[in-house]
Amino acid sequence: MWRATDDRMNPPASISSLHHAREQRLASLQQRFDLHRASFPAEWCDYGSDDPVGDAEHLVNSCADCGTLPQLAGDGVTWTATCACGAQAPAAKMRWQAWLQWNRSPLSVDPAWHELPFFFISELGEDDARHKLARLREHLELRSNLEGARRVCGYRVGSGYLQRLKAYHGWCCYAQELLKRQSVAQPPAKGIASGLHNTRHA
Repeated sequence: MWRATDDRMNPPASISSLHHAREQRLASLQQRFDLHRASFPAEWCDYGSDDPVGDAEHLVNSCADCGTLPQLAGDGVTWTATCACGAQAPAAKMRWQAWLQWNRSPLSVDPAWHELPFFFISELGEDDARHKLARLREHLELRSNLEGARRVCGYRVGSGYLQRLKAYHGWCCYAQELLKRQSVAQPPAKGIASGLHNTRHA
């Protein structure tokens, strides 16, 4: 007896192929993360008590031109940190990204690298801090990519949790930039420092 085929029981090959590719990527990322985690110090998974998303506004740097703090303006799609003197950082999709864009731009006054609120680097020397931040950056990249892939594959991964991982990664990159610019071993010339400032983007 002939019966009509239910297309819902036979998804198009393109959809099946896409799902398979996503699952393969997830498996690959999980394997890479497991290998990484085997040698990553467990205590370094404590990034600090501050919230890089919820506390972002309170972690913003003052303006390099006038010394005041910027304000955030948005249109519902993007957000921009802007100072009353007219200084304006690049726009971002998330509020925390906009604040971090400002901090990493040449518009803000940088703190000393060892004064950053994350990753417990205040008591470290430059070499130890450099090593720790490099490992943390790799860790946060792998972890955020893995959780993003799990979310795409249908696993319950909260968007707030994923954004927090990305924010920690952004702060880790910022810490590396500060350490490079402020390194005692390699003090940058004024012209070179200016060039590096102009490349600061989130």
